[in-house]
Amino acid sequence: MSNTMQAVMLNDYSGGAGIRYGEVAIPVIQKDEVLIKVHAASINPADLLFMNGTYGIKRELPCVGGMEGCGTVVATGSSVIARMLKGKRVAFVSEGYGSWAEYTKASAMTCMVLPDHVSDEQGAVFFVNPASALAMIRIAKKQKSKAIVQTAGASALGKVLVKLGEAHDIPIISIVRKEEHVELLRSIGGIHIVNSQSDGFEDALEQLCSQLGATVCFDAVGGALTGTVLSAMPDGSTLYQYGLLSGGATTVQADDLVFRRKQIVGFWASDWVKTQSIFELLSLQSEMKKWIGSRIQTEISQTFPLQQAAEALDQYQRQMTAGKVLLLP
Repeated sequence: MSNTMQAVMLNDYSGGAGIRYGEVAIPVIQKDEVLIKVHAASINPADLLFMNGTYGIKRELPCVGGMEGCGTVVATGSSVIARMLKGKRVAFVSEGYGSWAEYTKASAMTCMVLPDHVSDEQGAVFFVNPASALAMIRIAKKQKSKAIVQTAGASALGKVLVKLGEAHDIPIISIVRKEEHVELLRSIGGIHIVNSQSDGFEDALEQLCSQLGATVCFDAVGGALTGTVLSAMPDGSTLYQYGLLSGGATTVQADDLVFRRKQIVGFWASDWVKTQSIFELLSLQSEMKKWIGSRIQTEISQTFPLQQAAEALDQYQRQMTAGKVLLLP
C-alpha cells in the first residue's frame, strides 16, 4: 500500500472557499485506533459549522474534512477492541482526523460493524443522525416527556426521529417551514406537523404540546424560532439546542425562564456519548442495528467523487431536505 492518498483538505476556516483536493500522507494509527479504507463519506450540518470554525472542535490545519463515513478496516492498533475490527466493514465517526479521504483513522470505540444487508451509502450516514435521534428518544423518556418537539422536522435527522418515535410510541411534533415539507413528512408517517410560516403557528403548536404532553424539544434552528417554540411549550419544559441553522442568536422570553420554570440546555451528541456507560453504548448500537433498513433509512440525493467536493457541498447546502450528499473516494 502506498504511503500517500487523495483527500479533501481544509486550509483555513473560511467555509467552502478553504478546501482543496490533493495528496497527503496516510495517517498513522495509535493503540486504540483503526485505519479505514473509506467507501463513502457523508456531508452533515456539523461539517459546515466545522469548515467555518464554529463547531465544538478544531483540528490543526491543514486537515482532512468530514467526520462520518463507511469503510473497511485494513489495519489496527494493538488494543483488543481495535484488533477485533480487522477486515470488518464499519460505520465510523472520525472527529479527530476526518472522513473525506481515501483512508482515515478512528477510535475503535467510534466504529460499528455493519450487517451485510446494509449498503455502503446507508452505512456512511448510519452514525450521526440515527445515534442522535435515539439519544433524543432516551433523553425524552428520562425526562418523562410524553412527546417530543423537533425543529427542522424535514431534515434527515427529523425524518429518522419520526420513524423512531413511532417505534417507541412517542409522538413527534415536527416543525417545518414549507408546505411541501408537511406533505413529505406525512408520506413517511408523520402525523403532528406544523408550519412555522403559516398563520396561527404558535397557537397550533401550543395546542399540540398541551394535548400530547410535550415537555422536551430538540431545536436545530436557533434564532427567534427558539423563543417562540419555548413559549408554546408547557411550564417546566426543557429545550435542547443542538444546531444553529438560522445563523442568528437565540432569543427567549425572560418570563419563560423565570416564572414558567423552563430551561434551555445545549445538546451535542459527542458529549452525550461520553456520559454513557459501555453497557448503554452497546445497547444503543444494538438498537441502531435493529432498525437500520426499516425505521432507520436515510434518503441519499446524490453522490460525488472526492475531487468534486466543492460541487457536493454546494448541492447539499442548496437542498438539504432533499437527502444526503455523499463523497465517494
